[in-house]
Amino acid sequence: MKRRSRRLLTGVWILALAPACGDSEETTPPATIDNTGVEVARALDESDDPAVFELTLEARTAEAQFDASPKTPVWSYNGTVPGPLIEANVGDKLVVHFQNSLDEETTIHWHGVRVPAEMDGTLAMQDPVLPGDGFEYEFTLKDAGLYWFHPHIRGDLQVQRGLYGTILVRGDNEPAFDRELVVVLDDIRLKANGEIEEYPDDEGLAIGREGNTLLFNGQVSPTVHAQPGETLRLRLVNTANGRFFNLKLAGHSFLVVGTDGGLIPKPFTTKTLLMSPGERYDVLVSLEGNVGDELAFTTEPYERGHGTGENPAMPIATLKLDGEPVEGAPLPTAGPSTDLLPEDAPVESIVLDEGTIDGALQFTINGATYPDVAPIVVPLGESRVLELRNDAEMDHPFHLHGFFFQVIERNGQIVPEADRFDKDTIIVPMESSMKVVARFDEPGMWMYHCHILEHAELGMMGEVHVE
Repeated sequence: MKRRSRRLLTGVWILALAPACGDSEETTPPATIDNTGVEVARALDESDDPAVFELTLEARTAEAQFDASPKTPVWSYNGTVPGPLIEANVGDKLVVHFQNSLDEETTIHWHGVRVPAEMDGTLAMQDPVLPGDGFEYEFTLKDAGLYWFHPHIRGDLQVQRGLYGTILVRGDNEPAFDRELVVVLDDIRLKANGEIEEYPDDEGLAIGREGNTLLFNGQVSPTVHAQPGETLRLRLVNTANGRFFNLKLAGHSFLVVGTDGGLIPKPFTTKTLLMSPGERYDVLVSLEGNVGDELAFTTEPYERGHGTGENPAMPIATLKLDGEPVEGAPLPTAGPSTDLLPEDAPVESIVLDEGTIDGALQFTINGATYPDVAPIVVPLGESRVLELRNDAEMDHPFHLHGFFFQVIERNGQIVPEADRFDKDTIIVPMESSMKVVARFDEPGMWMYHCHILEHAELGMMGEVHVE
């Protein structure tokens, strides 16, 4: 029997484009709860080695049924949107036999996973995988947490078409919970005939594409079931092109216990949770209420620039309380400590801005667009403070490939050491600045960019050369 740590009690529901596969030995939720619409579907582990997770991953076309709309032609991994959840343990080797059955070239970027540069899926280090060709991705999973994967060639189009999936890496010192749910948040812009509206208008380019349909694990407004009193663990990822999700669960607070780099040392409580594209959060919720109560899970208005705060709240899902009330697992008051990075490292400046160049809208770094942005060169093993300054009139989510960073300063105010933790994607608010520090301990050419995918395609991207 293969070794696997505790699995999801309840998890990602994948669109029924292909039969779901999973191990028959897995723990199931209490019999009183029927979560047919949100039950976990995972990638099939093809390896007999307990320290290896091996799978075949095929990018191919499929059709999806979103709500009552006509069927939508999509791109998929293994016929599902989102792609299959890969669940493994810290220290496991992940082996992916990737096959491109699409008619366009592509790659896979393992967002947040610390991998060798040649496995990162960017054109700086890997040739594109041509139609009909394949590529072997192989690396060790070093860190616990929730990560995701997606193309890094025309990501604005390929992610929107459905090419994304998740990786859940189990580690030690997991918090107690009664029920766990991986939540893949996305949106999609559908035309009346069910097809995806692929090319945004000027406003969509300016703020990043926002869809007219919100997706919760590939579904429109699903109902999730849980028992009153349970401690619900939500593993959240925002895979949207441009939408910021400002999450709220009616009548409840989120206890944030982790983010991009895994568990954080000092959990904190919030009524709303803001997530930019690319970010992940790990939260616990103590479910209060009576049997039959229905709790609205929504995204609330948030001003990220250009009048976006005027948009109304939108429903994402409904959480219905069913079954007998239970006494939930206790909430943690502390998490594992963070290995702090040196804040006195040399400083590199990264200025984010927007403007018109030769009559075309562009998003710039230090006044230039990729590939003309001068690379940051760092000797192997050294740390750097990245001074991020956003001169634009809108928020930009900054994502660094290959390494975690820690926020040490916001608008000139020092972040206390107790509030520092590992991130790979962070919101840099409009007309603001922050300093983050990273240790560059893996050689290669590494991308950094805005994770509003339209902005990255329009030039807001650069490279760190570690040598």
